[in-house]
Amino acid sequence: MAHEIGVAKLSVLLTSESELMQLMVFSKHLVGLPLDEVARRLKAMNIDAIDLTVRPGGHVEPERVEDELPRAATVLGQGGVRIGMITTGITDAHDPLTSKVLRTAAQLGIHYYKLGYYTYQGFGTLRKQRLDVSAKLRDLATLNREVVIHGGFHNHSANLFGASLWDVAHVLQDTDPAVLGVYFDAAHATVEGGGQGWLMALDLIIDRITMLAVKDFQWVEGAFYAGARRNRPQWCPLADGTTPWPQVLQHLHSAGFHGPVSLHSEYQGKESFQDLSVDEVFEQTALDADVFRSWMKK
Repeated sequence: MAHEIGVAKLSVLLTSESELMQLMVFSKHLVGLPLDEVARRLKAMNIDAIDLTVRPGGHVEPERVEDELPRAATVLGQGGVRIGMITTGITDAHDPLTSKVLRTAAQLGIHYYKLGYYTYQGFGTLRKQRLDVSAKLRDLATLNREVVIHGGFHNHSANLFGASLWDVAHVLQDTDPAVLGVYFDAAHATVEGGGQGWLMALDLIIDRITMLAVKDFQWVEGAFYAGARRNRPQWCPLADGTTPWPQVLQHLHSAGFHGPVSLHSEYQGKESFQDLSVDEVFEQTALDADVFRSWMKK
């Protein structure tokens, strides 16, 4: 009975938050900048929420989550920015840090989190890994229901389980949609399913999509990517990318999607079109936000 009440409460909380798509910025490339300054710059972009990293090397270290996450929420809140979701490395409900992170987040009114990743174990292992990941997700669903929080499985290209969204659909099929869903990344889906593969994948999992990651890429000459012989994806501004975002958003709108939308400003390092400074990341993110808002209006 307590679990049923928890799920009902979570459904009400998510519904109350979901009148509009909740645009926020992923904090991965903002680490090192004081959070009060992060809040000031986000507000300048007319963005009042953040997707905060709570994982090793992130804004909040999991071991110190009980102290650092409330402190981060206070500082950001004073600047008019709330924590709309957290990005974690959580993959196992039985890891002692998992409960600590989720309970702290839920107590602060944070209702969404991104799961960590399961590395693909190599050719010939996928059927067994489907069973293993399914079991872990069932355990996480039980914990989410108890804590009253919702987790999103992020599809990521390359050597990670779930690069194929068919696998994500399979491992989620026996879990409660109220506590576990798909954190859909259309760019990664397009990397793995160019042509119409992204559309077939979206068709399969659209009723489980509860969170959305936004970024884009171009295929460029250079070091090979995964099994490719010649080209690789390079992260680029939304306006210049390959992902069929207008079509993706049309399908999401038709399905009634209204969850968190996290702008992933992957503009640092060798996988980016340019290695930008933090100031430049903010400038490009503001441009991306404008582009994305224009697509949402169509």
